[in-house]
Amino acid sequence: MKRYIQHEDLKISHFTATRWEHPVHNHNHFEIIFIHKGKGEHCLSGSHYPYSGPCLFLLAPSDTHHFEITEETEFTFLKFTNVYLDIPPVLMEDHRRHAPLLEGSSEAQKADKVVRLITEEWRQTGKGPNETIFFLIQALLSLIRRSIQVTPLPANAGGNPLHAEKISAIVNYLHSHIYSPGHTHLEHLAEQFGYSRHYLGVFFKEQTGIPLRDYVNRYRLTLIEHRLQHSSYSIKEISNEMGFTDQSHFNKFFKTHKGMSPSAFRDGYANTHLSPNGNKN
Repeated sequence: MKRYIQHEDLKISHFTATRWEHPVHNHNHFEIIFIHKGKGEHCLSGSHYPYSGPCLFLLAPSDTHHFEITEETEFTFLKFTNVYLDIPPVLMEDHRRHAPLLEGSSEAQKADKVVRLITEEWRQTGKGPNETIFFLIQALLSLIRRSIQVTPLPANAGGNPLHAEKISAIVNYLHSHIYSPGHTHLEHLAEQFGYSRHYLGVFFKEQTGIPLRDYVNRYRLTLIEHRLQHSSYSIKEISNEMGFTDQSHFNKFFKTHKGMSPSAFRDGYANTHLSPNGNKN
């Protein structure tokens, strides 16, 4: 089964589709999938749920899913790790979350407006998280919680694969400790999760499709790129934040993976995001 790996703490996408292009898969992150309009079937963790927009689905990292679209469907996907936002346990432990939420209710129209505000804010702020988006997602979660409290429990609710739960725990630990390099080493993780060093390395690659060290490097690189593009931190400050012993090691790491120095990367991004009058977009 394919597993999608997201290195960003938050990613939002909005699109319309008549045919689902992805295979059955799961993720290393949580997803709120809002369906603004359209009809079809959501195949989620072994069960099939007909949907008719507007409605919403809530996915945990261990959930497997794909869509079968019968009528053109407008989607918004909110994808985030627990580093960005902790989902209230009551939502994830209640199997009612697998069924389409808010469907056919007045709350669905409220949620539609909130999700569209989130999407617009995401576009206007350069596709990066901010305080407004965070609190809008909190408001959306409040509507979801209220929906679950009044929705009957379906008889065909399914469970989660054990391996997916284990790898999700490891990935979440990596995301939480990415600023402490010692906590992302294979030896430390093997001790932390009670595995042998060899087994953990093989298990991680089997479940994610990439070696653990490559995953850590890619995630660290994603965070560095975001700092260089969207913060005023100096190169030295970013190096210190990411736990490098000195700036020369930081520069070498970045150049190895990106083929240029951090300062050249920052300058290139700034130059491509200038408006015609010379100001940043």
